[in-house]
Amino acid sequence: MSSYSKSEKILHKLYLSNYFLSKSSLELEEIIFGHKAKNIEIKEYVFITGLARSGTTALMNKIFGTNEYASLQYSNMPILLSPNLWNKKLKIAAHERAHKDGIIIDGNSPEEFDEYFWKAFMKDSYIKDGLLPHIVEEEIVNKYLTYISLICLSKQKQKYISKNNNNILRLSTLKNINNSKIFILFREPISHASSLMKLHRSFSDSQLEDPFVLDYFNYLGHHEFGLNHKPFLLTENFIGSRTQYTLEDINYWLILWINYYEYVLDNFDDSYMLISFESLVDEPDSVFEYVSKNLQVKPFANSIKKHKPMIYEPVPCNLELQNRAKQVYNKLLYLIKY
Repeated sequence: MSSYSKSEKILHKLYLSNYFLSKSSLELEEIIFGHKAKNIEIKEYVFITGLARSGTTALMNKIFGTNEYASLQYSNMPILLSPNLWNKKLKIAAHERAHKDGIIIDGNSPEEFDEYFWKAFMKDSYIKDGLLPHIVEEEIVNKYLTYISLICLSKQKQKYISKNNNNILRLSTLKNINNSKIFILFREPISHASSLMKLHRSFSDSQLEDPFVLDYFNYLGHHEFGLNHKPFLLTENFIGSRTQYTLEDINYWLILWINYYEYVLDNFDDSYMLISFESLVDEPDSVFEYVSKNLQVKPFANSIKKHKPMIYEPVPCNLELQNRAKQVYNKLLYLIKY
């Protein structure tokens, strides 16, 4: 984002903040490319979700690396709803992403940009002081499937992959899409909460230094951390207790974790595939063998090196919350199928 020129920032604001303009660009896409897109048979839809910092990007990159899946990429920014008219226009040099987690991105890197579609067509109706789960109207689902076909046409692929932490809000809709596969990632709660709190502080600082960073995240519906933080409002327990702690308190991020994954358990479907961050780090080959068996892809090559996540020092936290989170974590581990 810091590498964007002034004119590129203006283009981002002009397009992404104007839903009439962006939706009109999708209509133009349909007029020009709709016939070709309808002739594409989408063989598989892969949806990856999980609370931020749970390993969703690593899984996304591994699957996308097979070169069998279409996805929105950084080069599609900012004209996100016109994947054919604006294909690979924005050139981005390789650099470490803003999370400072060692993941290198460039214009070809996939990212969770399809959230912008939901924002535009649902007119931000699910975004209040937090993010609300919702059932999507059939008309919008059909428009989304058309959009996916246009993305696949632009990438010349017959499979689609979306990594989107906000997909938790519409799991019941996504699971009903034919040939869909849903992966949900999770992480040991204390280290996960520590990682979220660290990123919240880091992004808050960068957004104060550069207001465009804040605008960028708001445009795309990324509210996981930073000055524009909006929690997932998934459980009554969380909604009633979230003001008990500040965002500078580890206990806030711990109840946020509990809120997210209690919701996963309460709404779990046997078709969902759970993956733990710890197994992704410690035994990646076993995880990717499981993934490849459940997708229409050839077995992945063995990992050359293992990811080494930051180790967080123990942080004092509410013992009752800690025990509750541990119970949820153990239930998630029990549901793993690999």
